Amino acid sequence: MFRFCIPSPLSAGSTTLSAAVAAPPAAPTAADKVVLPADKGEGMQIRNTFVLQDGRPYQRITIENMGGVPLSGFAVQYNKNSFGAAPETPMALGQVMPPQLAPGQSHTGLMPLAFSGAPADSKGLIQMAIKNNVKVFYFQDSFGLENFLAADGRLERGAFLEQWKGIANEARVEVPGLSPAQENVDALCPKLEAALVFFIARRKLPDGADLVYFSVKTQNGVAMLAEIGFRPGTGSCSIAVKAAQPQYVPLFGEALKKMVLG
Repeated sequence: MFRFCIPSPLSAGSTTLSAAVAAPPAAPTAADKVVLPADKGEGMQIRNTFVLQDGRPYQRITIENMGGVPLSGFAVQYNKNSFGAAPETPMALGQVMPPQLAPGQSHTGLMPLAFSGAPADSKGLIQMAIKNNVKVFYFQDSFGLENFLAADGRLERGAFLEQWKGIANEARVEVPGLSPAQENVDALCPKLEAALVFFIARRKLPDGADLVYFSVKTQNGVAMLAEIGFRPGTGSCSIAVKAAQPQYVPLFGEALKKMVLG
C-alpha cells in the first residue's frame, strides 16, 4: 500500500542531501520504455529503466510534460517488492528533477536506490506511485536481477560443489540464436565477471560440449549457482540455475540469458 509522506524541502541554511546522492548526468536511451503514457498521466509521460553505474543501482527516469500546465512537486514511492528496493532518500526524485517542467519540456534523472526494505515476492516487478502537483499516478516496471548482485558472490569450489549436489530442484532456460562470438566461452567469462557473475569451473565433455559454472550472491545474501552448457556450432546454450531459496531462481535465469545474448 502506498502512503506518501514527503519531508518539506530543506531550508537554505540547512545542510542539503544533494552531495550524498549526486549522480552523473543522465539521458534517456532506447531501452527506456514508456511505463506511464501521457493519456494515463494527464499529460505526464514517464520513461523508465533500472541501471548500474559505477557499481551503484539507479532508476533512470524521464518525465515528459505533454500536457498544458506546468508540472512540479515530484516524489516517488515504491510498493514492497522482491528486492526490498526503494529510493535512497524520501526526497530522491525531487533532487534529480527540476523544480518545474513547463509544457513541452522533459528531464531525465538518475535516482539512487537502496535495498533496505523487507523483500516481498513481486515476481521481479516494482510497483511505483509518483506524485506531482496534479495528483498521484501509478505504474510498474521490471527490475533485472543483474542490478541486485553483490561483489562477494564468488564461492569456493568445494562449497559450490557441495551446494550443487545438495540442491535437487533447478530451473532451466534455453537460449537459441547465438552467434559464434556468443558461443565463445573465453570471451563470455570476463563479461559475466564484470557483471558480478563469478566463474567457478569449466568442464569439457567427450562430445565437445562445454559446461561452465558460476556463482552469484544477491544484495540480501542469497547465493545462487548456475551451469551454462554450450555445444559449439549449434547456435544455442542451456542455462541451469539452483538456489536453496527459490524466489530469485527464474529471475537469475533470465538475467543470464540477457548477458549471454548481450
